[in-house]
Amino acid sequence: MSKTSELQALREDAVFVDSEDRDFACATGNDRVSFLHRITSGRIAGVAVGQGGRTLLLDARGHVLSSLLAFVRAESVRLVVAAGQGAHVAAALAKYAIMDDFRIAPEAELASVAVLGPKAASAVAALDIAPLPDLAATPLFGHRDVVSERFGPLWLAHGRRCGADGLCVAVNRESRDGLVRALLAAGARRLSADVAEAARIAALEPAAGKEIKPDRFPVEVGLGGALDHGKGCYVGQETIVRMRDRGAVRKRLVLLRLAGEDTPGVGDAVAAQGQLAAGQITSAGCLPGEAPVALAILASAVPVGATVQVQHAGAALPAQVAAEAPPWG
Repeated sequence: MSKTSELQALREDAVFVDSEDRDFACATGNDRVSFLHRITSGRIAGVAVGQGGRTLLLDARGHVLSSLLAFVRAESVRLVVAAGQGAHVAAALAKYAIMDDFRIAPEAELASVAVLGPKAASAVAALDIAPLPDLAATPLFGHRDVVSERFGPLWLAHGRRCGADGLCVAVNRESRDGLVRALLAAGARRLSADVAEAARIAALEPAAGKEIKPDRFPVEVGLGGALDHGKGCYVGQETIVRMRDRGAVRKRLVLLRLAGEDTPGVGDAVAAQGQLAAGQITSAGCLPGEAPVALAILASAVPVGATVQVQHAGAALPAQVAAEAPPWG
């Protein structure tokens, strides 16, 4: 299948991403909700069973240690994090649970497949789930435990990735290959890694290890929406509140569209009028048939619509600031 066909399927049909890029962890104990609400940046308390949201684990200085998706279940909270972070996040949270009835453990037995596109639900129907919940009609992060006659227990969650809505399907690792074969037989197409990466960039979605790093603040990488300003203290809150009250956001995440055919590299400097070091490229890619795109951490003084120069391999690549992630969501 051509890369152009993959992109068309993402936008008009159904595709799936089956790379091992997510870890799962299960939080239990009577204090699981109140503890996570108190330690992380987002709202957990008051979230109904079957719903969820994004929250952040910050350090004491307000830097992002990990971006978490928290899903409230009847007897637990499931956390979904970037691959390789499950054990680290579990250990980091557990160290705060001194007097709390809170336990957390990685769910290493789970693997996930993201099914994306307007026909994602139809593709998932091929997994023999009866009845199939209409999660696409629920708010983002709605989720449900279900059973498939072919693949056993599954967990479905309404998510958004690569700029498209869809369903995350979590399955026991031993059943994952069979699930992928069923999706292929149902007509869903596998989204190749380079197209998925370019689609992520074009959708202004930050990624762990690229935009999301432990030396950056949430407001610098498009995660301001994961900050709940109406709740009490959480780890790192003092710095976040000070930044908000002083309006001290000096840089933010932006989307750049390159004017030529050359794709910049991660770490390339971005120069703007009057600023030789206005920012830095964090991710870059190219959708089939389109000009290259990149994500950059760029000075807030450089507005959307401005022309900048990306310093790449001794050349200056012209680009336009096409969009920005509002610092506070």
